[in-house]
Amino acid sequence: MYPIKTPAVYVHERVTEDPRCMTRMERMMNCIESDQPPQVVSDEELNRISGELNWRGEMSGKRTGQLKRTGDPTIVFNRFRRSNDATMRRLKDTYPNLSCAYLLGDGAFTFHNGRATLESQYGVCQNAYLLHSAWGCLHICDYCNVGSFLNIMLDIEDFVQGLDDLVKAHPRQQLYKYDNHTDIPTFEPEYGALKLLVEYFAKQKDKYLLIYTKSDNVDYLTDYDHSGRTLVCWTLSCDTVSRRIERKSPPTERRIAAARLCQDAGYTVRARLSPIIPIRDWREENADMLEKYLAAVRPDVLTVDMFKHIDPRKVREMFDVSFWDEEFLGYIDGFAAMDPDKRPRDIFPNGKQLFPHEARAEVYRFFIRRIKTLSPTTRIALCGETPDMWEDLGSELGMDPSNYVCACGPTSVPGHPMFAGRRA
Repeated sequence: MYPIKTPAVYVHERVTEDPRCMTRMERMMNCIESDQPPQVVSDEELNRISGELNWRGEMSGKRTGQLKRTGDPTIVFNRFRRSNDATMRRLKDTYPNLSCAYLLGDGAFTFHNGRATLESQYGVCQNAYLLHSAWGCLHICDYCNVGSFLNIMLDIEDFVQGLDDLVKAHPRQQLYKYDNHTDIPTFEPEYGALKLLVEYFAKQKDKYLLIYTKSDNVDYLTDYDHSGRTLVCWTLSCDTVSRRIERKSPPTERRIAAARLCQDAGYTVRARLSPIIPIRDWREENADMLEKYLAAVRPDVLTVDMFKHIDPRKVREMFDVSFWDEEFLGYIDGFAAMDPDKRPRDIFPNGKQLFPHEARAEVYRFFIRRIKTLSPTTRIALCGETPDMWEDLGSELGMDPSNYVCACGPTSVPGHPMFAGRRA
């Protein structure tokens, strides 16, 4: 587990009612240094604290680069609350400052309506249920939206037990991503969630776990009996981005070493080349990153994804852009000066994107050609891109929006025909 120095630790009173939760918290506290002793709190007290620290407000479109966060987050040790929808609505009305980030103990399994993004954000994605047991992160990436606190659930045994109903209710979903609201390996092995989940999926016939991470803290995974049912996917960036924008994250070379370690332990490894940020010399740096990565591992699929989801007017507020590519900064400034409603269909807020189609296509073609040269059998997919981009690049990818595999798609599992070079 990463060592943590936090300004405060709050323990929800429901945690103290479960000995397993208390044992898990005590293990984790051995790695946590705090300015004050842990404080047990009720919903009412936590609601007050959240309001005073503006946790809900800082998540309303604020990114880490705007918050100017430098240290570790405030920690909330919490427990899931299995309440019906009516009860949860009442609790959120009563404690409005706990209505975000699963602070009321909701959100273990959420539905990502990927198909709806085509209408709302002009992006191609797939529907899937996602697994969550925390909100917040120890890494400090300027583009992130998780805020300055960490809300982490401790009743993991009950969380895993609840998976039975989920997987039975959705037989078509084969891959379950864990966890895109945090970075779970940073808390391990003291947290103990990955061991339980890896063991759970190892016993499944056609279900797989996807660990989603930037971390190189993965040595303990080599001791787990995963039976080929766990995949590990890194978000991977070139060296300058990993060091200057994804602050307090392991740099590129350490993520590559972690992927090699997991591959050698029999795990299927993948990467999301995301977000691709066009710094100066982006071609040279990314070419170097791809060469080193694909010399070390053979992922079955790589996803390419340019920096997006950001209002162009806020980019200079979030980032030090002194080392960015001037051409791409020009696109940002041009869109920032434009009436948002008059921006192109694919540009935020009308779509997800920050750069125009042709500029993104140039970047993607660079990645596609480099990857194909270095690892011809690795599939390449677009993440959240427009139908126009799929039409433009589909022949080079050998896939289309109605039939593709990607890093975290619900059916993108080992044995899928597309990983053998065939269409499904």
